[in-house]
Amino acid sequence: MARVLTAVVTVLAAGLFAWAIPLMRLFGAVQPLIVALSIMVAAVFVRLNRGMPTLEWKSLQPEKRKELTASIVAVTAEYAWIIGINATALFGLVTLSVIGREDAALWPEIGRQVVAGVVGGLVALCAARMGYVVWRDIDIVRLQKRLIDGAADKETLEREVAIADQKLMEFKSVNLRRVPVEPPKAWGE
Repeated sequence: MARVLTAVVTVLAAGLFAWAIPLMRLFGAVQPLIVALSIMVAAVFVRLNRGMPTLEWKSLQPEKRKELTASIVAVTAEYAWIIGINATALFGLVTLSVIGREDAALWPEIGRQVVAGVVGGLVALCAARMGYVVWRDIDIVRLQKRLIDGAADKETLEREVAIADQKLMEFKSVNLRRVPVEPPKAWGE
């Protein structure tokens, strides 16, 4: 579903840019777009530096632990794709800025529309993929929360069961016996 949404957003942005935004106007936005995409790449590199969370892995359920590590590996692969997409967009924007407004104005109209569409589509794709990764990171944090809370609940339950077992053993060790209880008597007897 997320991939379909990303594709739709990318195609719509590319069409909108090609149809409604002249390439000559985009030259004013090239430098801010380069900065924004560079910040996205820096954020991805920071996230890549985090790696796996530090948890007491032995206390977690094996299937949940495998789910968490698989999710982290998958989102890390998404980071590599984002870096590649952003690098492509940055390369295109830098190339466009080197070509310059004057030379680009000499291109045929269809060429300018295609370039504007490609710029819009790539920028939209970069933004959509960043949004997707943020959403995936939130999912991973929620999974970590469930695992940590589950491990804490398990530890608390084990501690309470151990205390209850200890109390039961103490009761058994003092040889408590039932005392016969006589039925209640009436006041007058």
